[in-house]
This record gives sequence, structure tokens and C-alpha cells, in this order.
Amino acid sequence: MKKILILTVTAGNGHNACANAMKNELLKSGNAEVKVVDLLKSYSTKLNVWVADKGYGLAVSKLPRTYDYFYNKYLRFPPEKRYFCPSQNTVISTLKGLLAEILNFKPDVIYCTHFYASIAITDLKLAYELPCKCVAAILDYVNSPFWESGIGVDYLAIPNEDFIEEFLSEGYERRQLLPIGLPVDGRTLEPADKKEARKKLGLDTETFTVLVMFGGGFWSGCFEIFKELLKALKGKTAQIIVINGKDKKGFKKIERLKRRIAKLAPECGIKILNVGFTNEVHLYVSAVDLAICKCGGTGATEIINKGVPMLVTESVPAQEKHNLTYLKRKGVALSFKDTCELRKHIERITENPQILSEMSKNTLSLKRNAILDLAEFILSQPQADYNDFRPKCGGKINKRAFKRLLRYAEQAELSEI
Repeated sequence: MKKILILTVTAGNGHNACANAMKNELLKSGNAEVKVVDLLKSYSTKLNVWVADKGYGLAVSKLPRTYDYFYNKYLRFPPEKRYFCPSQNTVISTLKGLLAEILNFKPDVIYCTHFYASIAITDLKLAYELPCKCVAAILDYVNSPFWESGIGVDYLAIPNEDFIEEFLSEGYERRQLLPIGLPVDGRTLEPADKKEARKKLGLDTETFTVLVMFGGGFWSGCFEIFKELLKALKGKTAQIIVINGKDKKGFKKIERLKRRIAKLAPECGIKILNVGFTNEVHLYVSAVDLAICKCGGTGATEIINKGVPMLVTESVPAQEKHNLTYLKRKGVALSFKDTCELRKHIERITENPQILSEMSKNTLSLKRNAILDLAEFILSQPQADYNDFRPKCGGKINKRAFKRLLRYAEQAELSEI
């Protein structure tokens, strides 16, 4: 029985969703004991927990230009300064608790869904010869800031071969890199049968169907986009699915507009399915021809896995802008700056169905069986032997000692350059 410790961080829901998806995949083998731990909530301060989740959300929604400035600045952070990146103060606060967890649980493999966890593992390895293998996964189509500081993991799953050179330039070795894709919910890998999915949802099996999916966390854009979509589809037969996530106000507004349309224009030809929060996103994505959405790495990958083209707003945080740039280059997404441009795209797509057909074919180049392959890889790792688990350098876990270790590590690395 393999023991796997999964380390996640609540910064939005993507990292936690991928952690739980991996847990479910590993448990299917019947040969795994899995424990999921939120690194900051379990071992750090309430302030650090707030900054990672609520602080991030407020920054991207209220101060987007400031957030983008610092994101892009740290994207250029020198790899040789990896041991003193700005995230180290946060990470050092978790090391004592994380080490106690490792000693207590004795995992054979540690799997990390956030760079904080990878940095924590890298720091611990300066003081301890960890007997377990450590695997991490990138969850965006960009080499996000501070992954260079998590270089101590044994393996890093990256989106595909396009990203190998980037990570080599950050100091990773080729043997560490696994170009297998973003490990998202395995249900999205099931072949998309549009007709069957539409039957389950009570929709017509032959009608052009669009998914509008926003409203997660601090971003609430469903209602305005929904109204513009109605204008673009005026006089046409279509079906619209709206997934509002946590945007309860948006859900209520759409419900009111939906009732008004049913009353004043019952023959308008547009069927509306208004959904709040759901754990069945894979089913709704299977039913559509086009998704209008943000561009988070995990959400975009779930849509790509179903072969669905995307129409993406440009009003997104920096990492999603980088995701969008990459996906546009690969021909699986279009973007819009405002509702006027959105309407033009919809009108062009409905008049030229071959556009979506070509984009859907392009998704095949990006689709990977990532979570299945990575779960199999994790389970194939050797069993860890903790009998000779000893510290390298005294191994005392306190901030002062670890800052000293980081300083020595940085000096040693700089001397090799």
C-alpha cells in the first residue's frame, strides 16, 4: 500500500480541485493511502492564509494593474536568487509543521499542487535527506513566478514539450521534467458525447449551444456577457447554459431576465439553462459547441479535454493573460476586450461554423491524459525507508536557522555559476 501526501494551498479553488482529483484517481487503484493537507491552513498563520486566498482575490479584482505589475516583475526573478524569493518568509513558517507531518505519516510520495509546497520541500531538503519522492505539477500554461525556487522536487509535471526549455533555463534538469499536461479532473477525459449530454440536461440535441462560465471567487461577469450573447443570437435558434459559480447575484439577475423573456417573447428561439454552483462541469462542457469563459489553467484544460473551443475575456489576471496568449497561438481560443467585440465574434462564428470545427480539431494537440499518467507515475515510485532518516545540518526547525541555511545554499549556488 503506497502512502501519498498531497500538499495544496487555498488560492482560489483550482489547486484544491486538482488535489482532490488526484486523490480520487489514486484511490481508484486500491493500492494507495492518501492524505490531503492544506499547507498554509495547517502549518502557517491566519494572515498568510488570508493573503494567499482572500488577498489574492482582492488584488486581482480591485487592483488588477498592480497585481499584473508584480506578477510580471517576479516572472523575471533571477533563478540564482531562488533561496531568497519573496515567498520564502511565508514558506519558512510552515516547515516545522510539515516536517512533523512527514515524520508522522511517512509518505512514499509527496505530491504538490502549488509552488509554496515545492519551495517548502526544497527548503527541507537543505536540512534533511527526505526518503520519499516529491512530485509537483504546474497548473497554468506559463512558467509562473517562484517555481524556480521549488527546484528541489524530484519531478515536475509541465503542460507539454513547449515548456521544457523555459524550465531548463530556471535550473531544472531534464530528468526532472514530465511534459504530460495539467492534471485536472479525470472525468473531463471521457469522450464528449454532445447528444447524450444534451439529453441528460433536457436540451435539444441538434441546436447550437453556448456555455457561459464565470462567477468563481471574486470575478462576476456572467450577467453582462449573457445579455450581450442574447443580442448576438437575436433571431437565431440557440441554447445557452450559464454556470454562475459563487455569483449568487448574477444567478438571480439571469433568472429574472429569463422569466421576462419567457413572458414577453416566448417564441424567441433561445433556450436558457441557468445553473448556480455545480460539481458536474464536465457534463455541461460535454454538451456545448462553444465556451465563453476566463482562462485559468485548470478550467481551460477541462474545456480543452472535451474538445470545446473557447471565447475568452481579456479582463483577467496576469497568469490568465499568459494562458490566453498561449492558447490563442495554438488555435483553441479567441479573445474579446469588450461586449462589442464579443458580439462580433458570436455573429462571425454562427455564420461560419467551420471556425469552431477547426478550433475543436486544434484542441487535440493540447489534450493529454495527464491525471491518469501522473497518478500511474506516482504509484510506480519506490517505497520510502524512514529508518535512516537523519538531518544534514542539525535540522532544527526555526526561522533563523533556515534563513541561515538558505543563505549558505544561495552562496554555494552562486559560486558555481
